[in-house]
Amino acid sequence: MSTMRKVLIYSLLFGLAAFFIFPFYWLVSCSLKSRECMSMTPPAYYPCEVRTVQVEMPAQGRVYHSGGAKWLLVCRSGNLVHDVAGAGGYYVRLENNQPTALSAWLSDNEVKAVDADTDNIVFPQCAIHKLDDGSRVAIVAKLIRREETGFDEILLTADAGGGVLQDVSAMLNVGHREIRDFKPEWGNYPETLKGPDAAIGKESTGFLVFMKNSFFISIMAVLGQVFSSSLVAYGFARLNFKGREMWFILLLSTMMIPGQVTLIPLFAIYKGLGWIDTFLPLIVPHFTAGAFNVFLIRQYMLTIPKELDESAVIDGCGAFRRYFYIILPNCLPVLIVVSLFTFVYTWQDVMGPLIYLDNPAYRTVTLGLEFFRSPYVDNRHLLMTGAVLAMLPVFILFVFLQRYIMSGVATTGLKG
Repeated sequence: MSTMRKVLIYSLLFGLAAFFIFPFYWLVSCSLKSRECMSMTPPAYYPCEVRTVQVEMPAQGRVYHSGGAKWLLVCRSGNLVHDVAGAGGYYVRLENNQPTALSAWLSDNEVKAVDADTDNIVFPQCAIHKLDDGSRVAIVAKLIRREETGFDEILLTADAGGGVLQDVSAMLNVGHREIRDFKPEWGNYPETLKGPDAAIGKESTGFLVFMKNSFFISIMAVLGQVFSSSLVAYGFARLNFKGREMWFILLLSTMMIPGQVTLIPLFAIYKGLGWIDTFLPLIVPHFTAGAFNVFLIRQYMLTIPKELDESAVIDGCGAFRRYFYIILPNCLPVLIVVSLFTFVYTWQDVMGPLIYLDNPAYRTVTLGLEFFRSPYVDNRHLLMTGAVLAMLPVFILFVFLQRYIMSGVATTGLKG
């Protein structure tokens, strides 16, 4: 194989790997972002904050009154966008001697000088931007005006060193970008563990309680599926009885029934049993064998030599002893696969807990994540942090059990 071909192949593989890894990287990076970083434009690809500097401007001789409000003269200049007769300047509106985000160009005829109530006006967090020519400036104020051909942007810039400034420049439509410093917010994780309601100042069930509930439901579901599915699969794979193939096909045909069809009847049954707002509707159904899991385990059992069963029969082993002492120990890879599939399914289940659980103390991880979404508070960074915490158990299982997964699936007739 030529060197160029190897370079192309490895470049393609590297590109595909980066494409599939990027969502995982984005999730982890967003879990370490602040609320402000999540709303940055353009989006930040790593946890960061905008580099800022404090700027002060003398108030004496710069405070004016216009339209019932106080304005601070930031820069004396003609209107850079419109050709307006007369002198004027760019102003920032003041409220309680504090600058606001409202800026405007006002002519000298529209304003009237007033006595300042303070010596200096403080701009506490002026973002530092880098211009196209390489220079760095602090953005004191910004105006954006809509035009027929697009938008005009006016920047009122000062020296990036901060301090008390006398001169501010007005720039029209210059290329610039804000300077961002890497800053991960590790505090997102303890804040997330307090629970979704704590983010809006209310008493909340902790996120660790949600994880404990999910672990309990998932582990019980795994035990139920492994026991019931392996027992049913053993009957179809190793026992001879009348109509075995027909019953097996009938079992597989239940996979074609959508879950939405049985949703309301099951809810009515569980309500009649008094199981609503308990874990029972999420656990008990897993002790009835799942068709897909039965199929996987049966296919694997068919690969085990029947001579083992015959030897056990000669030694006096009954059907159940052969199941427990011969078949199950030899089915470890496929049982691990079934356990992992069941654990992931129940761990990520949203619909079941949403329907059957009302008590906040019974919420699962996926249901708890939904409560981080609020129309009043931007909790996207906490939602991402919770998603990382919810992903960790599944990730750890895949890392430590991947060799069993490959061997289990490869020997059940599912390989290509």
